Amino acid sequence: MIQTANRGIGLMCGTSHDGIDICDVSFNRTDSKWSFQVHESMSISLNDELKVELYRATDSSAYEYVELDKAFATFSAGVVVDFIERTKSTASFIGSHGVTVFHQPDKGISTQIGSGAIISALTGLKTISNFRIQDVTKGGQGAPLVPYADSQLFSDYDAALNLGGFANISHLKGKLLGYDIGICNLLLNHLSKKLGKEYDQGGIIAKSGNVIPDLFNQLNNIAHFELSGPKSLGKEWFDSKILPLIQKFEINPIEDLLATSIDHIASQIGKALNRENELCLVTGGGAHNDFLIERIRDFSKSTIILPTQSIIDFKEAICFAFLGHLRLLELNNVSSDVTGASQNSCAGALYLP
Repeated sequence: MIQTANRGIGLMCGTSHDGIDICDVSFNRTDSKWSFQVHESMSISLNDELKVELYRATDSSAYEYVELDKAFATFSAGVVVDFIERTKSTASFIGSHGVTVFHQPDKGISTQIGSGAIISALTGLKTISNFRIQDVTKGGQGAPLVPYADSQLFSDYDAALNLGGFANISHLKGKLLGYDIGICNLLLNHLSKKLGKEYDQGGIIAKSGNVIPDLFNQLNNIAHFELSGPKSLGKEWFDSKILPLIQKFEINPIEDLLATSIDHIASQIGKALNRENELCLVTGGGAHNDFLIERIRDFSKSTIILPTQSIIDFKEAICFAFLGHLRLLELNNVSSDVTGASQNSCAGALYLP
């Protein structure tokens, strides 16, 4: 099959560890403005064993970590091979986010599970992965990475908000800014699982609960929220800062914990979206949580725009395909304005099949 140079596959598995988003997308540039076309996309659930192992990865031994790196890369490669066979894609490269396990940029550390070398070898496609560590080594946060892609692909908006495991934002007008606002689906799904559900569909359970004022205030008083950007978060922050507070209030009904969490998330997002006449594109799994969107609108001055289903579900995968494309073109794909690094980077480890 003839491969198309400007057409790639984006792979995204976020902090929620619920599955892999894969999209086949091509990019074109006219008069310095980028455009894209999504050809096919789909979401593939992770098997239960991988979900468990990824969730506990920060507690794994060195050998278990290496085994998991191989297992997740092999699973990802299988997803790509099946996808190409099914769609007859002519994509020529893969941009893979992997799964961030240790993200401690203050210590110069950020690691992603899912070896690009293994993915490339098993798919026969050029693979770009490990996008973060170069920026971290230059003194940056190594995250978020999507704002630069947002600025090139979604510049018609004033801001872009992603509601994934964490909530992160790109401010696209004027100087490019982006940062992790705080927790999102990682907390909501954690609480939903206590009721035997993978997630709170539409936020129905949360909407039935009552806000716990003391927990709401304690969550909002976490030091991260007083910091200005650049700033980023990892699962370690959730484990050390969010979970202990939730556990203090576990005597309360799960419905109330969910309602409080929704208002905490929405209130912090509202602080980031405090400009009237601002159009904000909202994507990610949290965009399907109707109650969360309702509360974000209540707390925010900005106009919340929900795009097509394809963009809601696959924007992050589209962006990582784009970052991979820029890496192949040897163009910068990480903005130091966003991350705080000493300079921009053309980031990502490139593996040839």
